[in-house]
Amino acid sequence: MLRISGDHRKRLSKPFGRIYEGNGEELIKKIEELRDAKYLATIGDLVSYYTLKAGYKPNIVIIDLKTKREVLSEEFSKKIFEYLKDYEVVKVKNPQGHISDELVEVLIKIAGSKKRYCVIVEGEEDLAALPLSLILDEKSVILYGVPSKGVAAYVVNENDKVLISHILEEMEEIGEDRVKELLIGGGSNGIADRKEG
Repeated sequence: MLRISGDHRKRLSKPFGRIYEGNGEELIKKIEELRDAKYLATIGDLVSYYTLKAGYKPNIVIIDLKTKREVLSEEFSKKIFEYLKDYEVVKVKNPQGHISDELVEVLIKIAGSKKRYCVIVEGEEDLAALPLSLILDEKSVILYGVPSKGVAAYVVNENDKVLISHILEEMEEIGEDRVKELLIGGGSNGIADRKEG
């Protein structure tokens, strides 16, 4: 498991991708990057809900049933799960401010699958964008919420994969960490190594 430091939080506070200000279904319909998205992942309950409501079917939906650290109402949960009926649900643990081995292993397993998946995170889902940006192919689109601003639409690209690999490399390892090995390599298991090999 990796733990994010204050310095990394600062670096990551400037979102990757283009920010669309506002909220709701109408905002999602304005996101130009969705038009050409061959593969789509959404991170966050409200972003995922409004993307589904706008008629898109993300390949991967990552939620924690909270917004701004507040538990969402039962009514909201019912609404989002109405849209997720044909999704396979996977539950993972990922403590706040961390990237867990469990989260990364699940994302590697489901990425690129023909099935659609909903990953329910016990803890915090915010940092899932980092491993996803390394795991997904270039030109995949990741949508995630930017508090008090709107939604970031990030198109996966090779330059950012290098930058994100460096950020992960610098993060503090907690316990028997496998995240770096799985994502960056150092063996034949790393995503980076497999893409080159």
